[in-house]
Amino acid sequence: MVDLDFVRIEFDIATDIPTLLLPELFSCLRSFEMHFKSLSCRAHNMAKCSMSVFCSECPYKIVFGQELSPDPEIIRNHQKPSLPFSLYIDSVDDNILSTTVGLTVIGLAIDYLEIFYSALKLLIVTSAEISLNIRQYKLTVYCLDYHSVRYEISDATSFRESIILLSAQNIVHNSVTSDSIKIILKSPLRLLQNGAIAHYFDFATFFRSQLRRCSSLYSYYGTGRLDLDFVALSMAANNVINLKDGVHFTSLKLTDKLFKNRGLLGTAEYDGLIQEMSSLLILGSYFNAGKSAAFGFGFYKVEVIND
Repeated sequence: MVDLDFVRIEFDIATDIPTLLLPELFSCLRSFEMHFKSLSCRAHNMAKCSMSVFCSECPYKIVFGQELSPDPEIIRNHQKPSLPFSLYIDSVDDNILSTTVGLTVIGLAIDYLEIFYSALKLLIVTSAEISLNIRQYKLTVYCLDYHSVRYEISDATSFRESIILLSAQNIVHNSVTSDSIKIILKSPLRLLQNGAIAHYFDFATFFRSQLRRCSSLYSYYGTGRLDLDFVALSMAANNVINLKDGVHFTSLKLTDKLFKNRGLLGTAEYDGLIQEMSSLLILGSYFNAGKSAAFGFGFYKVEVIND
């Protein structure tokens, strides 16, 4: 059966100063790779790790190696694969004393879910205790179902038994769709357009980017390929109507103003979508979008607008 499996987990960090923790966490998401590597290395000598010599079954090599497919058609269509995970941070508001850090683990990477869990926990603890010297905080872990309902994982020893395996095919075929949707960009979207980072949100460019991303993830980490008419969908994206444009090129609230942390943020509404388009964008929302999608950029949500 053609499908792509994935798992979602979230950490809630409750603290008295979430406004300080949010920018620190966002700036530290890139260190996730270092933490994953430190927990994976069986040689116990990260300084000499070549990612190819010591162990062909090294989790770090398998997850971060981005090895090309032996299938020439997949290489021709997608070239280098995306990383099989995506991190995200849900923004805090002034009335909530917690920050949520989430992780989606895709396909074969699910085999190393315990390392993902430990690496993300280590990143959070490092950010809170070392960088900000926060000692009083509460960490709660959840797994999520198709409707983003969260189920607390109370015992790390039963972590594997607590996860909920999600199916991309289920989402594509069973999501509630509409010809009108709202797209909410919750972390900076760094979308390439004509070889440069786009400063304006264009639906067709965004949709085609997500079509390529989901198709690549399917081809490299799923069983089979995404069954969609790429040409027809790509052409149909040009006919989608912009109802409301509230997207701007800016920096995430509470983070620094450095250009590297800037991107497209805000909300936009569109009409004239065909069914497969909204399904594809809903699926893509689990994986983020654009450049550095694996490390917290391009986190977005889709809401269906009913007539």
